[in-house]
Amino acid sequence: MKRRLLACLGFLLVLSEGCRREKRRSASLESDQTRPAAEWLRSEPVRLLQDYVRLDTTDETGEEEGARFLERFFDCAGIETEIVCPAPKRCNLLARLPGRRREGALLLVNHIDVVHVFPSLWKEAGPFEGRIKLGFLYGRGAYDMKSLGIAQALAMRNLKDHGIVPSSDVLFLAEADEEGEQRWGSRWLLEHRPEWFEGVAAALNEGGTNEMILRDVRFWGIETVMAGYGLIEFESPTRKPIEDLAHRWPKISSAPVRPLPVVVAGFDMLANHLGHPLTDPLRHLDRVARDPAELAMLPDRYGCFLQARIKWFGPYAYPPGTPDNFRAYVVVSTPPGMAPDIFLQPIEADAARSGVRIASRYSTGATNASPYMDASGRLVPFVALLKRVTEARHPGVPFGPVPTFGAGSTSIYFRRRGIATYGYSPVPANITDSARRHASDERIYLRDYVDGVKTFEEVLLEFAFSASNKLPPVAGEN
Repeated sequence: MKRRLLACLGFLLVLSEGCRREKRRSASLESDQTRPAAEWLRSEPVRLLQDYVRLDTTDETGEEEGARFLERFFDCAGIETEIVCPAPKRCNLLARLPGRRREGALLLVNHIDVVHVFPSLWKEAGPFEGRIKLGFLYGRGAYDMKSLGIAQALAMRNLKDHGIVPSSDVLFLAEADEEGEQRWGSRWLLEHRPEWFEGVAAALNEGGTNEMILRDVRFWGIETVMAGYGLIEFESPTRKPIEDLAHRWPKISSAPVRPLPVVVAGFDMLANHLGHPLTDPLRHLDRVARDPAELAMLPDRYGCFLQARIKWFGPYAYPPGTPDNFRAYVVVSTPPGMAPDIFLQPIEADAARSGVRIASRYSTGATNASPYMDASGRLVPFVALLKRVTEARHPGVPFGPVPTFGAGSTSIYFRRRGIATYGYSPVPANITDSARRHASDERIYLRDYVDGVKTFEEVLLEFAFSASNKLPPVAGEN
């Protein structure tokens, strides 16, 4: 009886603590949403982000104004910078904080440019207004990826302000043209300014996936590999030629491949957070690859790491509301090591024969992976560093590799040069907000952003005091 009474009391204490925790969470959410914009703007990271978002850095305008904005920030911090503009208004900013040695340097990568906007479709705020409402900051680039750029810059300045000389150099690259054809950013710099990247062992870029449902982070994903990504956007004065083209190419033929170990590890982690019928297939990729029926049922975001996949979008009026101009685009996703181009080329030829114009084309080519574990099965030191910091700030949240599908970041160019590059975001995103990144009313939740700035500061502090920053080389093919 006594044991039963104690068990009941314990249960009530747990229940009571849960209620208090829920009340604290609700109170925190309420305070975030009712806090005036002026109060949010007392925070330097928020002020900087608002000022940065207010700059129009679409491809049409260029990145020069954004590069000058970052230049002023680093000048005030006493960190040397250089602006490189391979084309008019298409500008990159480079900064370096010298360490005790150049070998083993860390490169922080972000992009200044943002995707184009259609202001008439924005309802909550203007795309370059930087409006603060209900705890969110709205604007193009608020999440993708000016927030991460500011977090990287503030973390770098934090080392400088505290007089910390890192064990290896810390470099900062705010690049141009990432959202477009990727001609004038890191790809150009690696070809024309390779000396600037000498000694770089690791890079941090966008691509990390730390997905939230409501206010709960389900997992913290680091991106070590992405599927091959090819995109062609077609244009025609009427819908029918594009629709006919899409109907002729609904599927592509691709034999399944053996998934990379990092893909197996990542999907196994994701399986814990996905409901039936995905849980079992993601834990048994070898079996799925041998069963055509089961493989066909796997969604593209997972299936493309086993075989090439194709998907069409549109047609749609372009610009919106235009009666006599239509666009559609096709995306081909391929397993690492397989180039999308072999599947895109026959579709291009068919479009040319049909009189359908190609408005834009992009391909990652064959992709490869950055090291995640060493030969003994342990996390490589830099990944272990990221895991350590993330778990300290977000205890209990699973951390692991999450392969990227449906995009092509500039990490591919660094990996091809043997630089281990990881997609890592310190800011979790609600799944509904994540979907806004290239859409209308893009926004970021300010409390998560401010916490993310602190997380990134801790990442750089850990790096600064690392005894060794060496990483295994990146394989040319996987």
